Amino acid sequence: MSQQGNWKIRDGFKIEKVVSDLFLPVNIAFVPNPKDEKGTPLFYVTELYGKIRVVTNEFKAFVFAENLLNYQPDFKIPGTGESGVMGIVVNDNGDVYASMLYKDNKYFKNKVVRFTTRDGLKADESETIIDDILSINAAHQVQALTIHQGKLYVNVGDGMIDPEVAQDDNDLRGKILRMNLDGSIPQDNPDPKSYVFAKGLRNPFGAAWRKSDRNLYISDNGPAVDDRIAKILPGENYGWPNSMRTNSLFVWWYTEAPAAIDFAGDQFGDDFKDHLFVALFGYAYEEGPAAKGKKIVEMVIDRNDNVVYLNEFLRYQGKGPASVCGLAFGPDGLYFTDLHGEVGFKKDKKEGGNVWRITKTSRRRKWQRSPITRRI
Repeated sequence: MSQQGNWKIRDGFKIEKVVSDLFLPVNIAFVPNPKDEKGTPLFYVTELYGKIRVVTNEFKAFVFAENLLNYQPDFKIPGTGESGVMGIVVNDNGDVYASMLYKDNKYFKNKVVRFTTRDGLKADESETIIDDILSINAAHQVQALTIHQGKLYVNVGDGMIDPEVAQDDNDLRGKILRMNLDGSIPQDNPDPKSYVFAKGLRNPFGAAWRKSDRNLYISDNGPAVDDRIAKILPGENYGWPNSMRTNSLFVWWYTEAPAAIDFAGDQFGDDFKDHLFVALFGYAYEEGPAAKGKKIVEMVIDRNDNVVYLNEFLRYQGKGPASVCGLAFGPDGLYFTDLHGEVGFKKDKKEGGNVWRITKTSRRRKWQRSPITRRI
């Protein structure tokens, strides 16, 4: 490991800040086939309190959509300030989908909105494709969005108050939902009359599709113990609230708050291809290096669904509250958000978050195998 600024990173890699002055940047979604021309979109970033930013090839950030929340955030984190605009994904045709919280006359609820755009730089129209999913003004809400083979997959938390809903087939909380891109129910769902693709989840933050086996993988935050990584299969039950270990591939007994996840393609070469990279957020807003989270780990899952390798890839070593939240592989490397950056979460200093890029600098890979000590 080598020290680069406030980050300690695996030898043979470098880290650089590519976008700054963001307000609570959460998740990143790359354009499926970005163009090479200047001024064209490269990726989108959700900002928790009501914005979506678009970042161009030369790393210039613009407001794609704003004023997306119909309630006033209270800045209480951890707690009731954790909700807002969360998941994001871009379709091949350029449509942008985002998940977020909203409030009706009485309750907080989850929804997914589709934005259409002519140039990718500004949303022209928006349409809610699914809503009315009961939630609370805190965590355990609607989160990651992914698109696979023309279907939209939506991570929905259990809403925290009544975890038993994760087992209720008539309730969409604590589930992975599958729908057509217009929000209708696909006829080939496990139940052709239901959005539910899988159930028994608590707080599934991250999601990524693995090309080698064409399956969806998610990160799911446990209570005091048992954060996990799971492979999502149609119609499967993942156990919550009875257990966080049911049908899990890997469990952190010492909870580290896994956030976004993604599988490496060719960005880091053959030695890293198909490895899973996991953002571990840790304690919310703890200053300086922390025992929990504030890092990215690299995980190798074999063909038999065994985690055979787990090692630290990046760790925050600065004095601020920065931590890793969003994470996604782009054409040239691994990108991540640090949510609130060095300045922390302050009403008078709203734009402290950043997007960072990790690229490979050498062909030689320097690491030692770590024993898997927290297996199920």
